[in-house]
Amino acid sequence: MTLTLPNPDAGDTARQRFNLELLLQQPVPGPDQLLQSRTLLSEAMPDVRPDQWRALQAMPIAIGADHLDIAIPSQWREQEWQNLIDQLPKQNRTIRLHPAIEADLLQALKKETDDPELNAPMQPITEEPRPPEPQNDPVPPPVEEISTLAAAETDTKLDAGPESFLQDFSSDGVLESADDDDAQLARDAIDLETSLKDAEASPVVTLVDRILLQAMAVKASDIHVEPQQKGLRLRFRQDGVLQQYVEPLPSRLVPAVTSRFKILADLDIAERRQAQDGRIRRKYRDRVIDFRVNTLPSRFGEKICLRLLDSGATQLGLDKLISDPDALALVRDLGSKPFGMILVTGPTGSGKSTTLYSLLAERNDPGINISTVEDPIEYTLPGITQCQVNREKGFDFATALRAFMRQDPDVLLVGETRDLETAKTAIEAALTGHLVLSTLHANDAPSTIARLDEMGVEPFMVSASLIGIISQRLLRRVCQQCREPYRPEEQELGRFGLMASREADVTFYRAHHHKPNEPVCSHCQGSGYKGRVGIYEVLRIQEDMATAISKGASTDVIRQLALESGMVTLLGYSLELVRRGETTLEEVGRMVLTDSGLESERRARALSTMTCEGCGAGLQEGWLECPYCLTPRH
Repeated sequence: MTLTLPNPDAGDTARQRFNLELLLQQPVPGPDQLLQSRTLLSEAMPDVRPDQWRALQAMPIAIGADHLDIAIPSQWREQEWQNLIDQLPKQNRTIRLHPAIEADLLQALKKETDDPELNAPMQPITEEPRPPEPQNDPVPPPVEEISTLAAAETDTKLDAGPESFLQDFSSDGVLESADDDDAQLARDAIDLETSLKDAEASPVVTLVDRILLQAMAVKASDIHVEPQQKGLRLRFRQDGVLQQYVEPLPSRLVPAVTSRFKILADLDIAERRQAQDGRIRRKYRDRVIDFRVNTLPSRFGEKICLRLLDSGATQLGLDKLISDPDALALVRDLGSKPFGMILVTGPTGSGKSTTLYSLLAERNDPGINISTVEDPIEYTLPGITQCQVNREKGFDFATALRAFMRQDPDVLLVGETRDLETAKTAIEAALTGHLVLSTLHANDAPSTIARLDEMGVEPFMVSASLIGIISQRLLRRVCQQCREPYRPEEQELGRFGLMASREADVTFYRAHHHKPNEPVCSHCQGSGYKGRVGIYEVLRIQEDMATAISKGASTDVIRQLALESGMVTLLGYSLELVRRGETTLEEVGRMVLTDSGLESERRARALSTMTCEGCGAGLQEGWLECPYCLTPRH
C-alpha cells in the first residue's frame, strides 16, 4: 500500500489515520470500510447484540473460517484489549484486533442499530407542573438571638497557628485538581521492554525500540542516528566517547526510521527542510526516561540526535561529585552565601546541571524560596518552583527572571546565560540580595570574565556581583578490573609538566586495550574505562581580584591572581586523580591538556615552591634550581 499525505482540506481524522498507519506500518480501517461492516454487528456473534457492540465501543469488520477481525479505538492499551476479549463469548475462532480512529468507529456504530427499541423515536419527557412555592418574606430573628450570636462572635478568637488552617476541614465534596502533565505522561509512558515483545509490531517499530533499549543497556548519554551514503549509521555516546556497536543499516530504512522517531517525538513528519525539537518519554525497568530529540536536515536524509535524561539514575550531592576535600569545602562555602552570583562553566555534557542541582539540594529548606528556569527541566526536586522556557510564547530566561523578582525569591537558578539581557537581569538579581546560580560556556574559570565582557556586561557589574566560578570536566574512570600498572617514560611525564624523580613512588595505570582474540572484560565490556569522574577548578572572587576585574584586567592577570590565591587548575586536579589511580594520563591528555593549561599548572607549582628545600632561601619564578646551594627545584 502506498501512503500519501491527505489533501490540505482533509479533516483531522484523515491525518490521524495517516499518522496511525505510519506508526503501525499496516492499513487502518477507514470510515467506508467500517460503514460497509455494519451488517456484521448482528452476524458476527449471535449472542452479542448491536447495542452491546456499541457499549463495548468495538465493531466486527471481517469474519473468516478461523478468525474474527474487530476494530477498536487506537488509544486502547493492553488492559482494554483484554477486557474486551473477556466480555465476548468463548469461541473457536481467533480474535484479531485492529486499531481504528475513534471518531470513525463511533460514527459507524451510531448508524447501525438493529434493535427496534433503539430505532424507535425518542418521546419527549413531560413533567407535571409544580405548584409555585410561596414567596415568604424572611422573618428577622428575635432580638435575644441576635445578641447571643454577637456575643459568640466576640468570644471567638482567631488562632493564627498553622494547624488552625486545617482544623475541622474535610476534603469531602471539594473539587480535586487534575494531575499535572508530567505525572500523567509518566503513567501513560510505554514500557520499552513490553513494547519490544509485541508480536504484532512492525519491523520498523521493533527496530527503533531496540535502538532505545540498547542505549539504556550501555548507559549511553546520547544516540546519533546518521544517514550516510552507504547506510544508516548508529552511534552511542558512552562515557563521553562515541561508540559504534553495529554495522550501518540499509539505506532504504532511513525514511522509515526517521519517521518513526519523529512520530514518537510528536514532530511534523512532512517537514524535512527545518530542524525540529521534541521529546520522547518511555519507561525502562520502573524508571521514566526522557529522550530529548533534535532533527537536522543533512545531505543523505535527516539526522536524529537523542539526549537521554534519566533523573532517577543520577545521585545528587556535592560529596558524590567532588572528591577533593578542599574543593568540596570551597564549593559548599560559596553555595552557602546569602547573595551573589555563582557561575558553573564547561562544555556541553560536562555535568554543569548536576553540579547546580546538587548545590540546590543542599540549600533546599522550607525556610528558603528557590525558583529555577530551565530549558529543559532535567531533574525534578521537591519543594522547588521549576519553570520551563517557552520561546514560542515569549517566556525566555530573562522574562522568567523578571517574574521571579516579584515572587519573593531567595535563591534563583538560570539554566544558561546565553545573551546580554539574561546576564544583566541575573546580575541585577544578585546585586539586590539574591543568590543566583547559572551556567556559561567557557574554557576555564579565569576566561569566564572575558566571556562576560564579550557578551557586553560592564566590568564593574561583574566585580560587584560575582562571588565564585566553578569550571569542570568529566574524565573517564579507568576500569578497576583490567587496568594495567606501568612506568611512563620521562618524555611522556614531561608533556604534563611532571618530573620523573618526583613521581618515583607513584603507581601509574593505563587502560587495557583488548586484542581481537582476547576475552573481553565483563566490567567495562572491553573499553578499558567504566564510568566518569569530575574534575573541578574553583575560583573565589576576592577583593584584589574584584578590583582588577572592575579595571578591565586581562585573562592572564586574573589567572595569575587566582593562582596566587591558591586555585587548583583543571590539569592539577586531574593529575592528582592519576596519582590516585582513578584515571590515566591518556585520558587527561584527551580532555584537559592544553598549552595554556600546562603553563598555568607550571605557574602554580612555581608559586608553591618559592622557598628552597635545601637552604631555605627565597627563589624566583624562573629559577630551576637554588643559586646558593644548587638544590634542584621541584
